[in-house]
Amino acid sequence: TLISEESGIKEYGAAPKEGYLCVDPIDGTTNLMHGLPFYASSIAVSHKPELVDVYAGMVVDLAHDVTYTAFEGKGAYRNGEKMETSKTASLEEAVVGMDLNTFKAKTVVPKVTALIENTKHIRHFGANALEVCYVANGLTDAFIDLRGKIRTTDVAAGFLIVKEAGGIVTTPDNKPLNVKLDPAQRLSFITSGNMQIHQKILSLVKP
Repeated sequence: TLISEESGIKEYGAAPKEGYLCVDPIDGTTNLMHGLPFYASSIAVSHKPELVDVYAGMVVDLAHDVTYTAFEGKGAYRNGEKMETSKTASLEEAVVGMDLNTFKAKTVVPKVTALIENTKHIRHFGANALEVCYVANGLTDAFIDLRGKIRTTDVAAGFLIVKEAGGIVTTPDNKPLNVKLDPAQRLSFITSGNMQIHQKILSLVKP
């Protein structure tokens, strides 16, 4: 069964329930259209159409010829080399990604104001699947998206990759994150390189 924002849900073959491919052909379309070199493709493979059942994932950085992969229980890799998340625990030193790209800014910004005030280095590059992989690779220390706007198809592969690299992914109120793999499914999340900085971020974010 293919799950994609562009094509919806399509079944193929005699036994479509035996496997699911959750695909985002281009994450960071605006960057691509403007010639900004930060966009990616992602594929997540699962036994069932739920986020927790994803067992393999790949995100390809199309601008830099970099491929991030992960298999459940076998770690995460960047071009075949094993990755680990950052051990940075200080928000003063951390680089934190944050997606505020939304018409609902008046409702989202108050939730993260305290975090912005206590974090020295806030970034957003414009392709969330790739930003999650940057957390997995230790290039950034955390990434948060509280808009309730991002689709599951965008980040299903990235979530497995960051978790296999040693990172943490939760809801904004620190609950395990599990949603349907469906093009219509939206979510909010926080992902961090380690538990220490994750707890600090959670303490400053209003659910």
